[in-house]
Amino acid sequence: MVRFENVGLRYGMGPEVLKDINFSIEPRSFQYLTGPSGAGKTTLMRLILMALKPTRGLVNLFGQDVSRLDGSTLTTFRRRMGVVFQDFRLLDHL
Repeated sequence: MVRFENVGLRYGMGPEVLKDINFSIEPRSFQYLTGPSGAGKTTLMRLILMALKPTRGLVNLFGQDVSRLDGSTLTTFRRRMGVVFQDFRLLDHL
């Protein structure tokens, strides 16, 4: 379902903030992402959700290289994934 191969990310011309990320997430699996503040958890989630594009490496979702997908296909892919962040507010009054 999700596969990262040698993914790296830098903001602008700065240093890489994520380097050589390699992992895969199998269909119907349940994953936790934990780590200290500043470790890159949110950045990694933004890469998985295609809110950011990596500066290098391959991101493969549902068997397809995301660098070759158009906007409408990306929207369809995002609808197939779910994320719950640690501190979320679904309804303000709750």
